[in-house]
Amino acid sequence: MKPFLYQVATLFYQQYGAEIHRLAFVFPNRRAGLFFQKYLSEISEKPLFSPSILTINDLFMQLSGKHPADKIQMLFRLYELYKQRSGSSESFDEFIYWGEMLLNDFDDIDKYMVDARMLFRNVSDLKSLDDDFNYLSPEQVQAIRSFWSSFYPKGDSPNQQHFLELWEILYDLYAGLRTSLVKDGCGYDGMIFREVVEQLEKESMSDFPFDQVVFVGLNALSVSEERLLLALQKKGVADFYWDYVGPWVTDPDNKASFFLERNLRLFPSRMELPATEPVQAEIRVMGVPSAIGQAKQVYPILQALADEQQLTDESALRTAIVLPDEHLLVPVLNAIPEAIQHINVTMGYPLTGTPVAALMEYILTLQKNIRYIDRVPVFYFRDVLPILNHQYVMAAAPEEVSQLVKDMTAGNRIYVHAADLNRHELLSILFTPVQNTEELSDYLIHVLEALNACLRNNRPNPDDEEMISNSTQTTADIEQEFIFHYFATVNRMKEVMREAKIEMRLDTYFRLLKRMTDLIMIPFEGEPLSGLQVMGVLETRALDFDRLIILSMNEGIFPLKKAANSFIPYNLRRGFGLPTYEHQDSVWAYHFYRLIRRAKQVTLLYDTRTTGLQTGEVSRFVHQLRYHYQSPLIDELVVYDVASSAVPPISVQKTAEVEKLLSDFLSGGPRALSASAINTYLDCPLKFYFSVLEQIQEEDEITETVERDVFGSILHKVMEDLYAPFKGKLVTADLLKLLRKDQPLLTGTIARAFAELFFKSPVVRPLEGENFLTGEMIRKYAEKILEQDARFTPFHYIESEKKVRATITLSDKRVVQLKGFIDRVDSLDRVLRIVDYKTGSGKLEFESVEGLFDKEAKDRPKAVMQVFLYAWMYQQLPEYTGMLIQPAIYYLRTLFQRSFNPVVEQKKGRGKADKVNSFQDFASDFEDKLRQCLDEIFNLDIPFTQTETGKACAYCSFRGLCGK
Repeated sequence: MKPFLYQVATLFYQQYGAEIHRLAFVFPNRRAGLFFQKYLSEISEKPLFSPSILTINDLFMQLSGKHPADKIQMLFRLYELYKQRSGSSESFDEFIYWGEMLLNDFDDIDKYMVDARMLFRNVSDLKSLDDDFNYLSPEQVQAIRSFWSSFYPKGDSPNQQHFLELWEILYDLYAGLRTSLVKDGCGYDGMIFREVVEQLEKESMSDFPFDQVVFVGLNALSVSEERLLLALQKKGVADFYWDYVGPWVTDPDNKASFFLERNLRLFPSRMELPATEPVQAEIRVMGVPSAIGQAKQVYPILQALADEQQLTDESALRTAIVLPDEHLLVPVLNAIPEAIQHINVTMGYPLTGTPVAALMEYILTLQKNIRYIDRVPVFYFRDVLPILNHQYVMAAAPEEVSQLVKDMTAGNRIYVHAADLNRHELLSILFTPVQNTEELSDYLIHVLEALNACLRNNRPNPDDEEMISNSTQTTADIEQEFIFHYFATVNRMKEVMREAKIEMRLDTYFRLLKRMTDLIMIPFEGEPLSGLQVMGVLETRALDFDRLIILSMNEGIFPLKKAANSFIPYNLRRGFGLPTYEHQDSVWAYHFYRLIRRAKQVTLLYDTRTTGLQTGEVSRFVHQLRYHYQSPLIDELVVYDVASSAVPPISVQKTAEVEKLLSDFLSGGPRALSASAINTYLDCPLKFYFSVLEQIQEEDEITETVERDVFGSILHKVMEDLYAPFKGKLVTADLLKLLRKDQPLLTGTIARAFAELFFKSPVVRPLEGENFLTGEMIRKYAEKILEQDARFTPFHYIESEKKVRATITLSDKRVVQLKGFIDRVDSLDRVLRIVDYKTGSGKLEFESVEGLFDKEAKDRPKAVMQVFLYAWMYQQLPEYTGMLIQPAIYYLRTLFQRSFNPVVEQKKGRGKADKVNSFQDFASDFEDKLRQCLDEIFNLDIPFTQTETGKACAYCSFRGLCGK
C-alpha cells in the first residue's frame, strides 16, 4: 500500500506539476514534511522548486510576527503580578509549582478560545448561568452548574475559601500577563494562536503570504486551529486532506474516530485521494519480563529482517522502531545489529539523560548540603565521591582524583575541607562553596566552561591521523554539544533572574533548573531519509512504514496515563470545552491505529512485570484488536531462564605459583600465619587461598558509622591506654575504682582512640551524633571490664597488645612462621593470664583439642583455638619464666552477667566442665593438632577446596565468586 503522504504528493503533482511550488503544505510535524518532499522528488523524476513546508505552529508564528515568550521569564512576570493583585507575601519558592500550572491553563484557554472572564467568574448565583452562558451547549452548562453547586462553600471549608480567593484574581493575572507580553512583542503559543485567529476573522488577507495552503494529516484540532482553518477556507485559500482510512480509524465505537466526523464535515477535500487496498498486517505481541529486555529483543527481530530481506538504506527507511518511553532510546540504539549501518533518530535525546546533566545533579546536591565546621566550609563525602568518579572529572585529572579518593578513604574523611580538594584547576572550580543564587549561576557557568575546555584539551591531536577515529571525534563533539545546551539554559536563567530581581532559595533554583532542562531535547543530526527510523509516537504522525516495532505497549504508557496538572477543575474544563483526559485518550488511539493501518509486519512488545505502580498489563489497544476486531494476533512470551544450575565445585591446585605463595610463610620468608588465618582455613580452605595467600581484600570505604571491627579496635585501644600507666605494677581494686570513676579521663581516652582509628586524624575533637552514642557504649564496656577486673585483684599488669612470634616444624621438617597480638597479659596468684577481648558472642567451652581443628564442625570454638595458640606461642618467648598459663576470653556480651568468668573450660559430660587453669596440660596435644593442620595447608597434593558445612558462607566476601 502506498503511504498516505505519497498519495497526497502524487495527487498534487498530477494537478499542479512544476507549479506546485506556489503552494504551502502544513503537516503535523517537520518529519512528515521531509518525507513528503522525498515522495514528491520520486514522483517528478526531475528537479523542481519545492513548495513551502510548514507545521501548524510554523504557520501561526509566520502569520503573527511575534516571537515565543521565554517560560522562565513568564513565571517571574506572573509572580510579580500575583504579589500585586493578591497582596500575598508568598515566596517564589511556594509559587513556582502552581505558577507553572497557571501558565499551562492560560495556554489552553487561548488555544481553545475560551472566554477567560466568564471562566474565572465566582458564580454565586447559579441562575445567572442560564443568562451568561447561553453560547454554551446545555451539556456544557450542566457540567459548570454541577461543579459550582457541589463546590461553592458556605464558609466552612478553608481550602474552598482559599481556592475562591485565588480564583477571583485569576482573570486579572491572565489579562495582566497578556498585556505585559504584548508590550515586548512576544507571547506564549496559545496567546499567539488566539490573536492570529481573531485578526484573520476581522480583517482582510491582502498580505497573506501563500496562494493556497494545504493541510495534510492533521487530526485533533484545538478551537483556535479549527477557526484558523475555517477562516482560510472562507477566503478560498485552504484545502484539507485527512488520513482517515481503514476499519479501525473509521469505527465510530473506536476513540480513534473521535475527531473524524467533525473534521470531514467542516473541512472536506477538494480532490479525492485514490482508493487504497486493505492490508492484512501480521501482528505479533511479545511479552518480555523487563523494560531493558524489550530493547534487547529488538536485536533478533532486526537481525531476522536483515537476514531475510537484506535491509538496505531504502528498505530500512520503511522500517521504524517506535518508543513511547523515551528512556529506552539508548538501550535500543545499543541493540541494533551491526548489519544495519545507517540509523536515523527522530525523537531527540533528553538533556536530562546526558552525562553533563548527571554531573550538574551531583554538583547541586554538593552545594545544597555544604556545611561549616568552625566557620570553614566542608563537603560531605557522599556528595564529593560521585563528582570525583564522574567520567568528565576522571578524564580531566585522573592522577589527582585517584590520589584524592585514596587519601579520603585512608583517612576516613566523612567531611572534606574545600581547601583539601584543590589539587587541579577543574577540582578547584567544582569545589568552590556557593552561598546564594547570584553566585550559583556564575559558578555553574564557570564549571561548564571549564568542562568544555577539558574536553577540548583531551581530544586527540589532529596532526596525528593514526590516533584519531571517527568514533572518538564524534563522541567528543556530542559531549561538547551536551555541555553547550546546558550552558545556554543556565545563562538564560541568569539573565532572566537578573531582570526579574526575585529572591530565590538555592533549592528553588535547583528545581527550576531541573524543570527547564527536563524540557530540552537535543536533536540528532544525520540523514533523515536514509536508514532505520527510530522515533517517538508523536514523530510518527502522517508517516507510514512497512515494518513496525513498537515497544512499551503497556497500559499507562501507550496510551499514556498522566493526570494533567491544572488549576481548572475537571467539570469546568469539560463545561468550557477545554481538553480533558478523554481528549488525550482519543489522540493516542488515533496515533496507534493510523500507524499500524498500512504496515505489513507489526511487532508489539510490552513489559510483563508487576512492580510498584506498574501492573504488567498489556495496552488496551491490544485487547481491542484481539476481542473487538477479532484480529489474528501471534502471541509470544519471552522467558529468561534464571534457574541456577548446580555450580561445579571449585578447587585450587597447589601449582608452582601457589607453592611460591606458601613459601613466603616458611622460615626466612616475609610473612607469618596468624590465628585468624588458620581459623579462616578451618572455616574454608578456598577462602584462605583468596584472602590469605592471594591477599584479595574488599576495597576500603569511607564509613560514617563505627563498624564491628573498628568498634573492637577502639575498645582494645581504650583498654590499652587505660592500663598503660600500670605496666609492670600491681593493680588493686581501689585503683580500678578510681579509674572507673574518672569520667574526664575516660572521655579523653575514647576521643583519642576515635581520632586514631576511626577519624584517622591527629586532631582530637568531641564526639557528636551517632559517634557520641557509640562512644558511650564503649565507655560502658570499659567501665564494666574495669569492674569485673576488680574482682580478680590484686594482680600484676604486664602489658597489652603484646606482639608474639613463633615457629613450628612441620612433619617434613619445613618450618612455618607464626605471629599474633595478645590483647592483654597479666598474672594472678603466680598464674599468667592470656586475655583476649571479643566484641561478639561465642563459647568458652571446648570438648577436645582435636575439636578445635575440626573443619566439619558447625559450631567450632574459634576463640578458644585462638587464645590457645597465643598461649602456645607465649611459651616460646625468651621472657617466659615457666609460670602456669591460663587462657581467658572476655566476651563483651556476657560482661554484665553476675556469673561472668572469662576462664576457658573443657566439657566433661552433661552439664559439667573443668576450668583450664594450666594450658601446659594441653600444650603437647595442641601442638600436634596444630602441626597436622599446617601439614595439610602446606601439603602440595591437597588442593584448596570449598567448605563442606556452608555456615561460613553467610557473610563471606567471596560468595559471588565461588557460587555457594
